[in-house]
Amino acid sequence: MRRAYNDGSWEKARRYAFQILDQPKETQLARSVIIRSFWNQENTTEVIRLNSLWDNEFDELSLKAEYVLQKGESPNSEIHHPRILKLHKNQIRPQNEQKQWNDEDIVDNFWQEGSRVWMLHPHGWTFWDMPGNFSLSTTHPDLLRLTAEVLLYPWQKSTLQSFEGTRKLGSLPALAFSAGTDSTAAALVMPEETILGYHRRNFESILDHRNADKLLEHMKRDRGKQVVDISSNHELIRTYYHKQIGFSSDFASGTHLILLADHFDIGAIAFGTPLDNTWLSKGRKFRKFEDTRYFKYWTERFLSAGIELFLPIAGISEAGAIKICQDSEILPYLNSCLRGDGKKGCEGCWKCFLKNGPIGRPFDIQANEIQTFLRRKPLPTATHALWVLQQLNLESEILELSTFLESDLSWWTSSYPPAKEIIPLRWREETWKKIHQYLAPLVEPYPIESINLYDE
Repeated sequence: MRRAYNDGSWEKARRYAFQILDQPKETQLARSVIIRSFWNQENTTEVIRLNSLWDNEFDELSLKAEYVLQKGESPNSEIHHPRILKLHKNQIRPQNEQKQWNDEDIVDNFWQEGSRVWMLHPHGWTFWDMPGNFSLSTTHPDLLRLTAEVLLYPWQKSTLQSFEGTRKLGSLPALAFSAGTDSTAAALVMPEETILGYHRRNFESILDHRNADKLLEHMKRDRGKQVVDISSNHELIRTYYHKQIGFSSDFASGTHLILLADHFDIGAIAFGTPLDNTWLSKGRKFRKFEDTRYFKYWTERFLSAGIELFLPIAGISEAGAIKICQDSEILPYLNSCLRGDGKKGCEGCWKCFLKNGPIGRPFDIQANEIQTFLRRKPLPTATHALWVLQQLNLESEILELSTFLESDLSWWTSSYPPAKEIIPLRWREETWKKIHQYLAPLVEPYPIESINLYDE
């Protein structure tokens, strides 16, 4: 039976399994072979029937079968994958789980149990594990409103509520610190007193925190940084709306710092958003970022809650961020790969190509994920991806990009001077001076202003 199953002879394996099905010591194994052989043959109906017959012993497999059946009947229907359903089911629940969502008073959806802060949302709860002496009761209500908006506004327009506007700006800058290359470059050019706030995904997923942990320890031990490490499950909120696990919005990675703003006297929250996503739209088309509705809205919104929006590397490309990290002798502790083991990257992901490749670390250009992104139209993170191909002499690997690769991108590691003007005034000169310890400024006419790779 085992040999037949391992050889993929599903019917033969089942025949043997049925012969021992009624033997008490072999029943569990026989059932497993029978139901899994049906699954391997894509007989989902039989998988569901047998699971029901056998006291729901194979619930996870049955859920997968039901998912396949439903998607087959309605390919465009929005149903949750069993893995997501399992994550939803296994989430920690608050003591106060009978509380109802309040879309009129957003502040009412927050409460504290011990050191854990809860936020109710229309589909459940999310939480943050705060420092032991944190008190929600002394946190300005506008900070709670901003947190809810950042996490829920794409789906819940009721979170767009007026702020009191009475919170005074704190004295310290903080950075939503991912421990990746862009985020690390931001930390290196920001003031020394900057608080580094790491968001730790608290549920099981493909993400591995070991590479980040190595850098966090270095930042604390060797560079004397104040690191705040906060666990949360808020990246699951998107999944209730049939989106992949991840941040609800660009600023969701900083919600722990928004909530901690009064606790640590935070006056500005920074994000390691590079030039690729500011003055370039999706890395491929120039825009006047300072005039965009996006920048104006969020700058004003954060300021209304008593926080300045700080984008220290908005005028620096991903390549510039890599150069800053190289010149800071921090590379032994830094690895942007989210699937690494604390020693190296996975060598097959998009980040290994974009971040690790240019500094000489191994990656597989033929890896499925890297090839998928490189052949996508339009190309994601376009200008930087082209720069990487040029730097590594890989132009011949993706012939359909040959026209784009004729451009001179040697300027891609320089800073863009207009970006200085969006840095909060009280830290502007210090930050810009640090940037120019690593990177030369572009000179006019700025080549970035002519980028429009796809004639959009």
